[in-house]
Amino acid sequence: MDKQRSAAVWAAINDHARADGGPVSIDTVCLVCARTLRAQGVSVALNDRLMGYEPVCASGPGAYRLMDLHVTLGEGPGRDALADDRPVLVGDLTDDGTRRRWPMFAPAAVQAGVRAIFVFPLLLGVISLGVLEISRAQRGWLTPQESADALVFADAALLVQVQRLASPDDAGEPKELRWGTVERWSPVHQATGMVAVQSGTDVSAAFARLRAYAFAEERSLLEVARDVVARRLRFAPDRNGPD
Repeated sequence: MDKQRSAAVWAAINDHARADGGPVSIDTVCLVCARTLRAQGVSVALNDRLMGYEPVCASGPGAYRLMDLHVTLGEGPGRDALADDRPVLVGDLTDDGTRRRWPMFAPAAVQAGVRAIFVFPLLLGVISLGVLEISRAQRGWLTPQESADALVFADAALLVQVQRLASPDDAGEPKELRWGTVERWSPVHQATGMVAVQSGTDVSAAFARLRAYAFAEERSLLEVARDVVARRLRFAPDRNGPD
């Protein structure tokens, strides 16, 4: 990889953080990546045991919507990149082959204004801990230089978090590992536990049921989860749906 270009990417990340008056964060990486690569949105998701794909950071509403589709529909380039530990690059979401591969995600993403998406794993050795997603409103591929920059941003997203975990804070205690907007998705985990109790099932079955309801109602999984947590929605044990 071009060391000079890699240094330029890191300089842009550090300059943005200094301008904001704070340390480099996962949010910084997403925002600078979106600006550098002329992206409609950039996001980061983690490999989560329950959801398989857990949103943690988005550069804006468009990127956040794309992550929500991955979770609610249970398919998409981000999920495949996590499962296969490899980049998934899609230059045209309207292509017939792409629609066959992701029959629910592809048309929903196009409806949300996305035409191309490029996903790069956050690799720690041979293990993929998460993914960096870059979406665009226009069809087309990343240039070789843009692809190289995307790999630097993926490395930056991973490194920022590893450094935060390893570095002591001012009190000498380890810093809490917090990934961007991860706290916004905590209701999904809480709701899954509640549905498991209500349904008399394990958490995997409860999560599948929660997601199926969100899909059937054409709602965000996060919205449905918040209703469950607020006790506005309850799932019956006879599997006939929410009360």
